Amino acid sequence: MITLCSQCGAPLSDSHKFCTKCGAARSLPAPGAARPRFCDHCGNPLEEPAKFCPKCGARVEASAVSVAPSAQSVAPPLPPQAATPSPVAASIPAPPPAAPVSGAPVATQPKKSGNLFLKIVVAILAFIAVISVLVIGSCFYIGYRIKKKAGQVQQAYKKGDVGKIIGALGQDKSGSSADLGKILGALGQAPAQGGSGAEETVQEQPCPAVDPSQSKTFRDAAASASIPLVSGLTLSSVFTNKQIGGRDIESLETVQGINNNTVTVQGIQAVKNGLSGQRNLCIADLLSAHQYDTGFASYMPQTILGATMFSMSRATFEDLKAGRPALLDYFETQKVGEGRYRHWVEYGNGQLSRVEPQDVPYSIIVNGERKDLPAIHVKGKLGTHDTEAFVLDDPANPITLSLRMPTYNFYLNYLKITFPVAKGIQQQIAKSGCAAVYGIYFNFDSAAVRPESGPALKEVAEAIKSNPDWKLKIEGHTDNVGGDAYNLNLSNQRAAAVRQALVAHYQIDPGRVTSQGFGASRPKAPNTTPEGRALNRRVEVCRE
Repeated sequence: MITLCSQCGAPLSDSHKFCTKCGAARSLPAPGAARPRFCDHCGNPLEEPAKFCPKCGARVEASAVSVAPSAQSVAPPLPPQAATPSPVAASIPAPPPAAPVSGAPVATQPKKSGNLFLKIVVAILAFIAVISVLVIGSCFYIGYRIKKKAGQVQQAYKKGDVGKIIGALGQDKSGSSADLGKILGALGQAPAQGGSGAEETVQEQPCPAVDPSQSKTFRDAAASASIPLVSGLTLSSVFTNKQIGGRDIESLETVQGINNNTVTVQGIQAVKNGLSGQRNLCIADLLSAHQYDTGFASYMPQTILGATMFSMSRATFEDLKAGRPALLDYFETQKVGEGRYRHWVEYGNGQLSRVEPQDVPYSIIVNGERKDLPAIHVKGKLGTHDTEAFVLDDPANPITLSLRMPTYNFYLNYLKITFPVAKGIQQQIAKSGCAAVYGIYFNFDSAAVRPESGPALKEVAEAIKSNPDWKLKIEGHTDNVGGDAYNLNLSNQRAAAVRQALVAHYQIDPGRVTSQGFGASRPKAPNTTPEGRALNRRVEVCRE
């Protein structure tokens, strides 16, 4: 039988009277006394006939050997071996520390359900936090984008910037855009933000009366100008929109009528839901004003006292012509209530001065022919914006052919000018057999004939009626943007639409007119520039 220390359980030799490990006095257990049993895994005292430890839950093996626990330590159980007592206790080596009894399974600590629940809660909270951060970040980003887009649209609403508006609002492949009129109308009713130089609201009023003799002198001179200011005069500018395949978006300003005090102008952008609006230019302002507003829209006032639109006033022109600095205030306006408006964006007061002492040529298409018009080249600053302009050198109608503010990214360049000429189309057909008609306008990417085409259609109808032996063909021509098949189909549709308009609205015998489209197959100029493409987009009337 192995002799063990009753205090610490260390093996004792026969010669030791005290334990060499803990110093306790040697004592032998009474022979035959029942030996206490302890858990092999944690040392907890066991009661018979326990099969599992009540403390750690480990299985209790019947062959396990246990000793009395020490107050300071618990001796590890001995490995199972033959129960042959040795007379010499010292000959039996001490068991290796912490060695488990062979064959006894190692008990595992049961998982606590509270820890798992806590981990699940933490994971859910972390997931919610990540989603919240993403949502909040997205809201800030979307808000930033909306604010940026709104700013771009507000800045681009002025005449000629439809491409920027479409680019800001988005464009689908077919070329249809958002409802620009409604969106910009809504923007026009909103309080202006960020604009400089906003003034008090102004009550819209009709044009002031002009002395009848002075008005007649002005109107007679304007009607006989090199580019006459008469009903039907149409100025065309183009913005090339890269977002829809480099197609040109056309803006038109057409004189509707002139009376003693007012010149009425209708402005449109030839794109679906584009801007449109009427401007009433006061003859008093065309004589002496030093303010300028090129815009037209439903959210703008029709009459803006003190401002011209597409030409300089006679007083401003005289200063430029004489080489004197000419004062100019360029601004934009919006309605702020029924019959009231204000200048909500002001580019600033400034002055322009002539650059060269002599005229410079300005190339532009006039009634279907490219011409170099004499122009006064001027430069200066309006507010903080560098400004450059070319003004037609004709005091009777000094049209601003081009106005540019590169620092503001504003470019207004007229590419075509059309106006009625008595029997002009008839003379061209009689002379060469064909007449290129640039005064017939269509909606963008459409065969719908616009109302601004009225004067040109009337002139074609008169030529047909005046020559009963003529039989004419209406030919449609396009630029090369959009593909050959597409352009051929569009030109066919447009030629047919012109023929139908002549038959339906001007009582032309349908047997005297035919129609055919040629697409981009017969260009008059290279399609590499807006000016060249403008020459190629035309209707021709030819004798058969």
